[in-house]
Amino acid sequence: MSLPTADTAPARRPALRIADLIVAEGPEGAERILVPGLTLSVAPGEIVALRADEAASAAALVDVLAGRRRAQYGVVATGTRGLSRRVAPLRAWGVAVVRPGRPGAHRTGSAPVLVVDAVGAGPEARDAADLAHEAARKGKAVLLVTAADEPASAADRVVRLGTGPGPARRTAPDPRFTVEALTEAAVGSLTAAGVAPGRAALVARVLVDADVRGHFSHGIGLLPMYLDRLARGGIDAAAEPEWRSQDGPVHVLEARGGFGQVAAERAAADCARRAAGTGLAAVAVRGNNHIGMLAAYREHFARHGVVGLVLNISGAGVAAPGAGRPTLGNDAVCMVAPRESGRPLVVDFATGTVASGKIRHAAHRGEQIPADWLVDRQGRPTTDPRELDRGGAVPVFGGHKGLGVALITEVLAGVLAGGTVSPLVHKQRAEPDRPMECSQLFLAFAPSAFGDPPVDELLDVLAGAVRSGYPEGAPPVHLPEQREEQAENEAREHGVPVPAAVAARLGWSTGPALAPAGGTR
Repeated sequence: MSLPTADTAPARRPALRIADLIVAEGPEGAERILVPGLTLSVAPGEIVALRADEAASAAALVDVLAGRRRAQYGVVATGTRGLSRRVAPLRAWGVAVVRPGRPGAHRTGSAPVLVVDAVGAGPEARDAADLAHEAARKGKAVLLVTAADEPASAADRVVRLGTGPGPARRTAPDPRFTVEALTEAAVGSLTAAGVAPGRAALVARVLVDADVRGHFSHGIGLLPMYLDRLARGGIDAAAEPEWRSQDGPVHVLEARGGFGQVAAERAAADCARRAAGTGLAAVAVRGNNHIGMLAAYREHFARHGVVGLVLNISGAGVAAPGAGRPTLGNDAVCMVAPRESGRPLVVDFATGTVASGKIRHAAHRGEQIPADWLVDRQGRPTTDPRELDRGGAVPVFGGHKGLGVALITEVLAGVLAGGTVSPLVHKQRAEPDRPMECSQLFLAFAPSAFGDPPVDELLDVLAGAVRSGYPEGAPPVHLPEQREEQAENEAREHGVPVPAAVAARLGWSTGPALAPAGGTR
């Protein structure tokens, strides 16, 4: 199966999806990880072999899929139906689990997904292969679980499952997409899930924009979660934002639990347009979902020549200085200062040491993280990105000064704009069946209302002041937006990388790179 391109439709949605599945044994705090954050997908008619390093790990996975064991964390789904929630028993709806060599193994009934338990296959390896091929010919999605190489040779694709405390090893190189092909693939996955084409295009644009700018934490890696929330009711694809108030300089928009990008796009457009005429405008967005990277809405402010300020609160994921438990949101702040001479100056950051999505991106790629990005549930620094979803926390940046920035954001974007605060916001991964009920505040200021100061000239003075502080000369990247410009050039020339695990979860599978060196199609 090849990756979707601008000239082909996206692949079929997978019949089986496993996301971030963790299975452990032993007492809490001293567990032995048997299944370390497994993520994979299997399409109808495809055979995927899961080759475990240890038989105990393979057996634990089979027991979970058969409903005989509880997983510590993760999601298993068939089609659009979720089989589990966090730390909940799994019930194999639409999944047949069989063991080769046992009576009746070849009678798999109407179940669309077949799990072949080949953990102890030995001489029954050939029977396991026959079972898998027979089921695949009937259009079933087949997951062949084994701890040996021989049964795995029957598969179309092999995923290796490592064990132990470290991150799961990577199983495939990351495919690269042209910007156009990636956008079209994302739109295809969204429309296949029932999202209207216009809204699908908006959500895809915001996600792809983040990847193009090098902020993969807010890019296509979020799409599998969006689709899961859509299927479970956390996102209402048809929700129409409603203006609660449009009097005076402050307008209030009720998002009604739809795609966060829809309400955010409407708010940014309204705020920038009104500020250009009146000098100052604000839009409060309530009852919203995740809106993606705040800088994605920069063009509205740049087009109208106004300075924009966007603040957002999210579910608890950040710990105050010295704390070991997340109690505050990894809130975000973004300023857009337009320049007639070129790109706007964009400053976009989260109040945590790092965006939570960057940690999950590392987990997708099987990589470790810097020790100052995350603390585990005992408050100890950790380099294992999977600790984030085991109760870990991102420290707030800058100690108590960073906490102050977070509290300013909470009051403006939470208390005033949304009548809420981050401890009350539903976490989008932990509660996929509920809208987040987060909020945003969009502000815009027209330079004309301040006597038309020479914005470009003064921004140049600021940039010069930063450069002059380096005795040996400024490094190539010394101001916000320079790194993003470099990332955009790289993406246009060499394509946008998508973690192989994410592509597999979306049913895009693996295939040749879509962006040849030297430019896009």
